[in-house]
Amino acid sequence: MISPFPFISAILDIAFVACLIYGLLIWFKRTQTAFVALGLFLFIFVYITARLLNMIMTVWIFRGFFTVFIIAVIVIFQEEIRQVFERIAVWSFRSPAPLSQSPQYLEKISRAVSDCAQDKIGALIVLEGRDPLGRHVHGGWDLDGEISEALLESIFDAHSLGHDGAVIIENGRVSRFGCRLPLSKRSVDGNLGTRHLAAVGLSELTDALSIIVSEEKGTISLALTGEIIPITDLGNLQHRLELFAAEKSLLKTKLAEAQGFWKYNFKEKLVAVAVSTFLWLSFVFLSR
Repeated sequence: MISPFPFISAILDIAFVACLIYGLLIWFKRTQTAFVALGLFLFIFVYITARLLNMIMTVWIFRGFFTVFIIAVIVIFQEEIRQVFERIAVWSFRSPAPLSQSPQYLEKISRAVSDCAQDKIGALIVLEGRDPLGRHVHGGWDLDGEISEALLESIFDAHSLGHDGAVIIENGRVSRFGCRLPLSKRSVDGNLGTRHLAAVGLSELTDALSIIVSEEKGTISLALTGEIIPITDLGNLQHRLELFAAEKSLLKTKLAEAQGFWKYNFKEKLVAVAVSTFLWLSFVFLSR
C-alpha cells in the first residue's frame, strides 16, 4: 500500500534506519572493534554497488553469503549482542535511583579510598550503573551493609577474607564483597595489576564505575567504558563520583539531555544519516 504521506514516510524511514546504524557505530566504538564495522560497511557498499550496476553474478554470490555472514556475526559477537538486549530491557523497565543521598555516601567512599591509598592497601570498589551486574560478578559474600569508612577499610584489610576481591555498591549500600570480576580480554598497559584488569573488564561489559587503589604504588584510578582514568587528589575523586551519580539519576533535565545528544558523537550521527540516506536512495527510491 502506498502511503498517503510519501515525504513523511521517507523521512521516518531514513530516521529509523539512521538510529539503528548509529547504535551499531557506538557499539563497535565502545567494544574497540571499529575495524569490524569498517569491514561490514564495505561489504554492504560492494553489494549495493553490484545491485545498482546490475552485476547479476556478484549479487547472487553475495545473497548466498549473507546467511553465513549473519551466523558468523552472531557467533563472534554473541556476548555483545546479549549485552545490547540486556541494556534495552534495563533502559525500558528500570528507573535509576534518585541522587538525594549520593553526596553523603560518595564522600564516605572517597575518604575510605584516600585512606587506603595513603596506607598502600589495595582496594577495588564497584559502583553500579544502570546495567545489571549479576551475570558478570561471581563469588564473594552477601552483605547489604550501610556504607562507612570503617566498613570499607575493614573489608580491604589484609586479614579480611575478601580483601583481594571487589566490593559492590548497589542502591547506596554495600551489597557484596570479595567478588571476582571478568578480566579484560584486550591489551592494556602491561604495568597494570589484576585489580585494574578486572575493573577494565567489567567496564567493557557494563556501565559500572570501578575505583581501584594500587597496593604497590598507592595510586587511585577509575575504570569506566573500558578506560583507566588516573585520579590526582581527593577532590578530583569526589567530583568524578558525583558526575557519575548525576548521570545515572533522574535529576538530569530534559534540556541537558538534549544538549548532550548533540554534543557527543556528532561524527557518528552524521555518518549514520548519510549511510541511511544512501541505503534509502539505493533500495527504495531507485526501485520505484
